[in-house]
Amino acid sequence: MDGNPTAGLRLVRPTVMDLGWLAMHMRADEIAQYLALTDADRYDPDTAARGFAAIPGISFALMAPDGMPVCAGGFEPVRPGIWQTWMVGTDDGWARWWRGITKHTRRVMDAVLAQPGTRRIQTNALASRTGAHEWYRRGLGMRYEGLWHAFGKGGEDVMCFARTRGQ
Repeated sequence: MDGNPTAGLRLVRPTVMDLGWLAMHMRADEIAQYLALTDADRYDPDTAARGFAAIPGISFALMAPDGMPVCAGGFEPVRPGIWQTWMVGTDDGWARWWRGITKHTRRVMDAVLAQPGTRRIQTNALASRTGAHEWYRRGLGMRYEGLWHAFGKGGEDVMCFARTRGQ
């Protein structure tokens, strides 16, 4: 990289193939969260990719200079003015591109919050995902809002973070 954390990354709309590749190489902590927060009994990359592709709302992918997906994410409408985030990435993508992922994701969040009527973006993470919590707070400017005890399918605790317009 040339000092610019977003140099080389392209922001695009994800294809089903991008989502499939990411689902096949998804981080272990993201798989654990997927299993805790969905009805899936086991992790199947094909089912996960189809689910990601079917999420309504706004979606994006970041592509590396070699054309491979680094991560994909999006914003699902919860109700008017409220968006729930989702993201899927790989260990290698995060290790190599975390600054660019952060910069692009923050810019997309800013654009979503700037839409007329939008007032809140929220996300959830297993309490065990401490690195993700730090990224939400420091990287994306989200606030910790609380702990949902035993919210996950297996009784996992889940933390909630949000960013509101004007924050």
